[in-house]
Amino acid sequence: MPSGHSQESGNEWAGGGFDPALARYRTQTVLTASVVDLLHLSHAPWRVAEYREAMLRGERFPPISVVRLGRRLLIADGHKRFSAYAALGNRTIVVEMWPWRRWLADQGRQLVHKLSQLLSIMIGSLHDPRARRAAVRLFHDTVGHWRRIAHSLPCSRWRLQTAAPATPPGSALLVRLLRECARYPTRVALAVGSLLLLAGARLALTWMAKLWAEGPLVRTGAAGAEGLLAAALALTGLMAAAVMLSRYQLASINQRMMERLRAAMQHRVLELEVGMLRRQHAGEIGSRVFNDVGALSGFAGDILKRLVGEGAVLVGALAMMFYLEWRLALAAVLMVPVVALLLGRFGALVRARSALAQRRLGGLSAALNEQLHGLTTIKGYQAEAYERTRFARHNAGYRAQVLRSERWSAGLLALVFLITGGGLVGAVWYGTQLVRGGVVSPGALLAFCLYAAQAIEPLRRLGDLQGMLQRALAAAARVYELIDSPAVEPRGGAILPKPVRGTLCCERLCFSYRAGEPVLEQLDFSVANNQPLALVSATGGGKSTLARLLVRFYQPDSGRVLLDGVDIRALDLVELRRAICVVEQDPFLFSGPLIDNLLYGAWDAPRSAIDRAVEWAGLEPLLRALPQGLFGSLAEAGKDLSGGQKQRIALARAILREPAVLVLDEATSAIDSEGEAQIFARMADWLAQRTVLVIAHRLSTVSRFARVVVLAGGRVAGDGNVIELQRSCPAFSRLFAEQMQPLITISG
Repeated sequence: MPSGHSQESGNEWAGGGFDPALARYRTQTVLTASVVDLLHLSHAPWRVAEYREAMLRGERFPPISVVRLGRRLLIADGHKRFSAYAALGNRTIVVEMWPWRRWLADQGRQLVHKLSQLLSIMIGSLHDPRARRAAVRLFHDTVGHWRRIAHSLPCSRWRLQTAAPATPPGSALLVRLLRECARYPTRVALAVGSLLLLAGARLALTWMAKLWAEGPLVRTGAAGAEGLLAAALALTGLMAAAVMLSRYQLASINQRMMERLRAAMQHRVLELEVGMLRRQHAGEIGSRVFNDVGALSGFAGDILKRLVGEGAVLVGALAMMFYLEWRLALAAVLMVPVVALLLGRFGALVRARSALAQRRLGGLSAALNEQLHGLTTIKGYQAEAYERTRFARHNAGYRAQVLRSERWSAGLLALVFLITGGGLVGAVWYGTQLVRGGVVSPGALLAFCLYAAQAIEPLRRLGDLQGMLQRALAAAARVYELIDSPAVEPRGGAILPKPVRGTLCCERLCFSYRAGEPVLEQLDFSVANNQPLALVSATGGGKSTLARLLVRFYQPDSGRVLLDGVDIRALDLVELRRAICVVEQDPFLFSGPLIDNLLYGAWDAPRSAIDRAVEWAGLEPLLRALPQGLFGSLAEAGKDLSGGQKQRIALARAILREPAVLVLDEATSAIDSEGEAQIFARMADWLAQRTVLVIAHRLSTVSRFARVVVLAGGRVAGDGNVIELQRSCPAFSRLFAEQMQPLITISG
């Protein structure tokens, strides 16, 4: 079948990858995320690494073969090539569209081959030991193949619907939480041992009640009363010690588990792609880290305590009931499957309601976070009433969802109470008939009723436990969804040649935040080392986007950026961000001493370097204004500073980093022209020793540089000095017409 091309290599990156000319069927450029890989885990990871290195060297391969399944594309051939290509962070990929008949024919050929291979090995194994070993290898290969498919399914990009990701089964979440607790084996052993000891002491005290009822209570002067009292006191003391030990150890396990989960979530947040994080509400992430982890605060202290402690009492009490009177015990045990059925049916409902409540709480936290960050806007636009109403709506929604969950929990608890209470009454009535018939003694009936009460109480609490457990599992699902998030930044591994020169080259660079709306399109330009360059465009023209691509906050759709001749996608991420430093227009400052903000990322900078950075950035007036100078405290996010002061601090921070490439993204826009001129004059020698990209909208800033690159429509529209661009670049003239016109009018 002849090849046909749809959106072919126009979006293919400029390095190695897939060549449509090597395909036999129609090719198409699609989003990488739309491709489903059922063999995400390879049996030959070294082959994936080889493909990846070859692509970085610029080698081209046949496109991967896919079949269409609804709105998704299922890989039919080329799993390792796809894994290598996706690991480079590419957002689009060229695929070869196989018809289903081609895929079915391919599968049929593979099946015939496997069957003939199996038949040959089976016949040979009758007389050849080597064939028997080959049969064992074939078996393990086949099992391993399907096991990799099974393990790949949760990791694959299998998203046939746009709904939220499926929640893991409750059993898997419970096992995972138990494994978290098992990280502290000594504490778990002490807690479980003390709970079992407590359960044994409770059962023993009940048996003593039987001995007391059949001895000293009915026969005056019966021997052993003092011994029973002493044993009861000893058991009581043992129970007190077991309660104290188990409570402390369970609390310790619980707090350590929560600490570890919060740390794991925070670590994952720092590893996630910036684009993924910016699609999330900060309040929602905060809710998962604190509220959802907080919902697990009773897992060890309450749930494990009841599962182990109450479970041991239940098993022991049932055993004693059978020992005392098996007929009564058998009748009582009949209620257990009824309770278990109720717990299973109601548990799923409680968990679903609890998950909705946790999501509502995340929305409530996000709303409050927005209001705190936008407080001046709210007050300035007199929107307090609107924000109160919005928060109240979220608050009421959370309350209503929690009460729906509690309604089901309360109903479950009431049913368990009704069933167990009715069972106990029935057992007492039947036991009374047995006492009257002389089958059992009154003391045995008393002990049986006490053991039944001890068995019923854990059963009753299982209803409450089920609600607690389902709420904990709903929170755990949200916690592990963040911890297991696959959208981590590709780390890379290549090292830059030393010393880093800072030569930059953009080749056919394409990027879009939303499909069909390109920000950069086939962008090509280069910057020599130690060369300053100004970058200008209209608002939304892609200047800041380019800065983010340089430090891999985002990955390009296609094309590549080279730093000293090395594709930055292959570079070790620490190495890349050590070489390139971006100073943003609205820099973030941390609460605390000024010196901590200056040394952020350059912790070991000497005092002489700090003084130099302070002088160059013009921070002396701020130091004099702060009571403690460099050690004076700043408010959260620098709220007590002006925009210009924050930008000066960010510039000083970048100076201390000593990067090979410095990107100033409107980094002096809040500083007046005179102050900006002084900063550039002081930094002139230092800037001459590194590659500098200055993104600016101010003509006075741009005019300081001998080379200016103009972006328009995602491409280079002009490249030269200001005078040349005024004459030859309409896009440049339009950008600065308003700033040049007053000068022309005055001079005229």
